[in-house]
Amino acid sequence: MKINIYNFLLCIIGISLVSCNRQNKENSPVQEYAFNDSYWRIENPDGSVDSLEIVDHQGRQSIVLEPGQKAFLKESEFKDFAVEFHCNGQVPGFGFRVQDPKNYEYLYLRMMMSGNRDALQYTPIHNGNLPWQLYNYPQYEGNATYPRKEVATIPLSLEDQLVKGKASDSLLTALRNKGVVFSEESFVDVPNASPAYIYDPKSSEALLFEIKEDGIIFLDIRTWVHVKAEVLGNKMSVYVDDMDTPTFVVDDLKHGTRAGGISLYSNFGEVYFSDFSISEMESGDTQSSDNDVEQIAPNYITKWYISEMFAKDSVNFLQQADSLLKHRDKFKEINADKDGLVNISRFYDDMDNTIVLTSKITSDSEKEVKLNFDYADHLVILLNSETLFDGGMDFRPPPDKGTEGRVFVQDEQTTLKLRKGVNWLSFVLSGDNRQKYNWGCIAKLENLDGISLE
Repeated sequence: MKINIYNFLLCIIGISLVSCNRQNKENSPVQEYAFNDSYWRIENPDGSVDSLEIVDHQGRQSIVLEPGQKAFLKESEFKDFAVEFHCNGQVPGFGFRVQDPKNYEYLYLRMMMSGNRDALQYTPIHNGNLPWQLYNYPQYEGNATYPRKEVATIPLSLEDQLVKGKASDSLLTALRNKGVVFSEESFVDVPNASPAYIYDPKSSEALLFEIKEDGIIFLDIRTWVHVKAEVLGNKMSVYVDDMDTPTFVVDDLKHGTRAGGISLYSNFGEVYFSDFSISEMESGDTQSSDNDVEQIAPNYITKWYISEMFAKDSVNFLQQADSLLKHRDKFKEINADKDGLVNISRFYDDMDNTIVLTSKITSDSEKEVKLNFDYADHLVILLNSETLFDGGMDFRPPPDKGTEGRVFVQDEQTTLKLRKGVNWLSFVLSGDNRQKYNWGCIAKLENLDGISLE
């Protein structure tokens, strides 16, 4: 799974359209929540309370959040609502139906990915983990176009300096002459499918660049963006700048429909928010059911049994797994999400540990069948105690592994040599213990000819 533009972001932080039914929306009062201590509480990454800071930023009175800070709306809960705000920063985020600081629904903007299919990301937060690799397009990521500010133009004669690696002195000098200062530690990246950029690790400054007929234009993504989100039942519609047509719709919010709190987030760099308002909406008959979400094919493995967590012994972990599997009756039955994904963070919170998932496959004869799968962060696959696969990502996947650092079921494949009768497929799965984001898997059989899944 290759990572392109995420190299500089994730190293540091390590993230037909269906509109919601808007019954009586025009009759719902809009409540503005000014950024002051009466309405908002600021929390630091360690959970301590900080002071609220109001600044004038690019023409707007706004609240500023430092990296990792959160702003919680005090003593207010919402179930079905429309929220609007302006935001400015690299990765602004919005939490809703917050049950506690570690469990909520989450939407964030990848400002650097303007115009791409992953410019918007929805992910459910369980136990404080941000599983961006697990929840992918088209269901959980969407396109959006964000404004960008031109900050410098340099001559086309310097195009040969825009190569991956350490930024050249001539490039840095040309930018400095335009009033843009990057340190000697800066580097350039030119990914195949994402915006090219220059990044300064010393100042955490980044600029995109585009080559035009009249020069090389450098762009700052930190400009004001108008965002609206409508949440009804299990659905969310997201509007960016155009407040009439949603650019992204999520049909299957994962935390259910309980009312909860509202929060604002900064994941990377300073983030500014202004003009925050909410109007409650009537749900009407929009409560979704299982029939509202497209059902997956029956060859997905959706029923698993999960072990307790254990500290993986890097040398003897197969013996650890085998010992656990001898007591399979003590495993807990779990079900995958409706799309077949198993997010271990739903069940456990410590990504320094490992679990065993096992599932029963019954075959009418000896036969071979392909197993398609994917995972984060390290996986060993066993069939009837025989090792079939052993691979890991260590947060940054190998260049030849799959698609853009995401978990897609078609990315990996192995062959199961089934015996007649009952077979036990086991996944020994370790979490992303470096960044504490991703811990999960997905699997399906190529076919079910003569095969049944429990």
